[in-house]
Amino acid sequence: MTRHSFLSGRFGRRTLLAGLAAMLPLASIPGAARAQDLDPLTMRLEWTAFVAHLPLHLAVEKGWFKDAGLDVMIEDGNGSTTTVNLVGTGQFDLGHAALSSAAVGAAAGLDVTALASYMAKSPLGIIYAEDAGIETLEDLKGKTVIYTPGSFETPFIEPFFKMNGIDPSDIELVGVEASAKISSYATGNADAFITTVPGDMPHVEEERDSDYFLFADHGLNLPAFGIIANTDSLADKGDAIKRFTSVVSAAWEYILDGHEQEAAEAVMAQRPDAPTSVERLVSEFNLNKPYYAGDGAFPGTMSVEEWATVLEEMKAAGIIDASTDPADYIATTYNDADYGRSIVGQ
Repeated sequence: MTRHSFLSGRFGRRTLLAGLAAMLPLASIPGAARAQDLDPLTMRLEWTAFVAHLPLHLAVEKGWFKDAGLDVMIEDGNGSTTTVNLVGTGQFDLGHAALSSAAVGAAAGLDVTALASYMAKSPLGIIYAEDAGIETLEDLKGKTVIYTPGSFETPFIEPFFKMNGIDPSDIELVGVEASAKISSYATGNADAFITTVPGDMPHVEEERDSDYFLFADHGLNLPAFGIIANTDSLADKGDAIKRFTSVVSAAWEYILDGHEQEAAEAVMAQRPDAPTSVERLVSEFNLNKPYYAGDGAFPGTMSVEEWATVLEEMKAAGIIDASTDPADYIATTYNDADYGRSIVGQ
């Protein structure tokens, strides 16, 4: 990728923003936030309602964003890549997307940075049929593998196969809409598909005996889902964005403490026409929970050291060719555990 000439100035500003964020004053009690006018924020999601959105809709239902002095507009999306582009070009203040896609966008010159990461291990992988003669990645040669163009997996497919010694041209990669991915695979139109494994495995196994490979187990543990922000919005609305991120993280902590049913009900209350259900969301949560469980740190906490390692892996795989300094991609000072817990009540 070609790095835009203005990036050095942008990243310098981002480093300054990160330092300023640490000094931003936050309301110490919910009542103080209620007394203020609500600060507007706009957020674009990567898809329609699914398990990763539990804390967002719960925070709306419980009134936690309002308690934090925020008026948050949340819009459903159609892929992480699209969300990153919309946030990076300033059409939304915030996004919820695959942070790997955000890293690619930042390396390409988009004004976007990651604020919080909610998964300790990437769930991206390849689900394959047990009757397709597949036991290793090499066995995917000559097989039909479907994926969703525009989704967060797209930039990583060819580099992943190449770093594992496989020529992508030896695999029949077929792009389909996200809504048709599972049905296409389940009915035998493909031998495998690329997806977030824990969310889709229980549904495909009802139709077809399946197993999976995780990218993370084969040399590419990509940053997973989390919150991203437009860098100009950080300059203009840094305090509000810090409150937002802190509340979402505390909401995750609340959900992981045994409130997944309540969160699933909140999603359906906010998105009654979504192609999911309370039962399915709870099932997805239970399958995804090991990926969210970290080392006991406050949800959303990002490690500069871990990001440095991942960025080096992405650079080695040819996914990015830009700087691997985490300060160019993430800001770690917009996630305040004490403030988030003061709103959520943890």
